[in-house]
Amino acid sequence: MMLKKMTEKLTNDYKEVPLFYVTFNLDKFIKEGEKGSCDLKIHPSLEHDIFFRIRLKELVDYIRKNYDMEKLTK
Repeated sequence: MMLKKMTEKLTNDYKEVPLFYVTFNLDKFIKEGEKGSCDLKIHPSLEHDIFFRIRLKELVDYIRKNYDMEKLTK
């Protein structure tokens, strides 16, 4: 449901469609650490591709570990 709303919001007459997006929750990151602080949404046509999923999760982990998440959220 959320991906559908995001897709409608971010598309340009369905000429541009987000294939994935990541949200980051700074409060959760500060309180509970890395686990669960990012929410990764993948386009339904791609969400069953294990290779794609693994690589995106690695990318999210890399960003969390190598960048100041507080700066990215401001």
